[in-house]
Amino acid sequence: MIAAILKNQLNLEREAICEIEALLSSFAGLSDIEQDRERATYVSTAFPLLFGRDSVVQGSNGYESQRQAPWSTNCWLQPHIIVSPASAQQVATALALCRFFNVKFSIRSGGHLQNPGFTSNNGGVVISLSALKQLELSENKSMVGLGPGLKWLDVYRGLDAHEVAVTGGRVTTVGVSGLLLGGGISFHSHQYGVSAMGICNYEVVLANSQIVNANAQENADLFWALKGGGPNFGVVTKLDMTTIPSKHWSEVRIYPITATDQVLEAMMQYHAAIEDDDKSSLIYNATHDIILVVFFYGAPVEYPPIFQSFYDIPYVTSFVAPGIRTVYDLMNAVDSVQDPEPALHEFRTMTSLPSLDVYRAIEKTHAEQVNVLKDVEGITLTTVIQPMSSSAMKATLQSPLGLTPVGQQWFLVRADWKNAKDEELVRDAVRRIVDAAESEAKQAGVYLPYLYSNYASRDQDPLASYGVENAKRLQEIALKYDPDGIGGKQWTAEPTFKPIAGTKPWACGLVGWYQGSAFFLMTSLIHYQWSRNPRALQDPTNKAIAIITNALLWASSAWYFRTGIKENGWVVGLGAVLQAWAVGRACLQQ
Repeated sequence: MIAAILKNQLNLEREAICEIEALLSSFAGLSDIEQDRERATYVSTAFPLLFGRDSVVQGSNGYESQRQAPWSTNCWLQPHIIVSPASAQQVATALALCRFFNVKFSIRSGGHLQNPGFTSNNGGVVISLSALKQLELSENKSMVGLGPGLKWLDVYRGLDAHEVAVTGGRVTTVGVSGLLLGGGISFHSHQYGVSAMGICNYEVVLANSQIVNANAQENADLFWALKGGGPNFGVVTKLDMTTIPSKHWSEVRIYPITATDQVLEAMMQYHAAIEDDDKSSLIYNATHDIILVVFFYGAPVEYPPIFQSFYDIPYVTSFVAPGIRTVYDLMNAVDSVQDPEPALHEFRTMTSLPSLDVYRAIEKTHAEQVNVLKDVEGITLTTVIQPMSSSAMKATLQSPLGLTPVGQQWFLVRADWKNAKDEELVRDAVRRIVDAAESEAKQAGVYLPYLYSNYASRDQDPLASYGVENAKRLQEIALKYDPDGIGGKQWTAEPTFKPIAGTKPWACGLVGWYQGSAFFLMTSLIHYQWSRNPRALQDPTNKAIAIITNALLWASSAWYFRTGIKENGWVVGLGAVLQAWAVGRACLQQ
């Protein structure tokens, strides 16, 4: 393990190598109790030795600015150390150190998550990917390699002079890998599917610090899993994406809140229109007093007819004037208004078929909850409706998302506010809006189970919404590439795997639980029968049958116990093993 940690640190001088070897050997020689007591001291010494100024320890210069890098202030936790590797090899070293010291760790790309503990932690290590900012455009401009430390404004700025873009994010401050590992929504989703469908290769550091590529030919199962399966499979250190033309038409209009009914009715017409034209994109954002609508058409066409249902609705102003521009021009125009002040944030999501009744239920409950939160300092409560065409869903079928290939809408409630003391009240308001939307959707028969993971709240389970088969396959792939389960034990990544719906808390496979139960009952019954009639075992035939039966049951039970909670009910499996052992021992003593 010590050699593996040092093998990628080729820039270290011999004296430093000897020092870190001595430190690691010293820690390895401690008892478990001593390691628990001294872990923080060793960690705070080892990382600076290996990474120098690229690591900051709690209390040192530069720590606070790094600690406060996450977008949402409720994610400003207190990690013991923050390290910023400069290469995939250094990421591998950082992971190896975390494994060696058995310390919890978090991976941070752009840090644009609102759920505490997902990109930071208290008392552990944060591996920040902020230094991995490579942007490498191929000679023919058809592909670009992106580092996870980039944010989407950086990407579009770097590609702008070449008049190309990628199927990336629509919020300037979101990090590259965070968006893409959740699938991602782009301005071009109706043409190309979710953002991750534009990726042709991932460079990944696995839990054992091995660096691999995942693409259609190499580690194809991992390639599939990373297209929306989240950060459960390793640390992505580079993504290669196919480029697309950047020139398009766009406009951002602000409508008065009194135009809500007209805008929602226009939305229903737009849902129908996008089934025949896959070049457009629209985002509906409503606060307590305005509706902001982003219109995007992926070709240089002035006032595209697909938005005709909106053109005649009276509006307040064009925040971004209508015109033909590049994606960078659009993103730069809206950058100034995106999250100007640090705040707490909460997201919650649901999905349904297009429904005017659902939209009206959303805005009715939205208005009610705005009134409930009127005294919360700094509160902005926003409902976001995003029409998605059937072509977008069909283009995403080769992913783990389990999407229904029909036109639909992905709904988000977003809350922004100032003080942590109001969190419970705000989260309750957000939940009530989504609950109202779900209730109306289920009543109308238009509810869909999918949850877009980048919008999911901390108590939602997006991976389960991908369907049982996809969730099971993702778990199997995670186990293949992380057989020791580091991702579930030390890594604070989310969304992570939870028991598949319909199983017991201690079992991830209902069939396995039933089989384990059957073995337990069978061995118990055999033990009971033999204890009442021990003379029956004196017959050689009975004894042979008993031993063979017991051996089969013991082997099966042992297998269920060995796989543990990853797949089967270990409580039942252990019971079966103990019962079988007792019966076998009784047989051999006759």
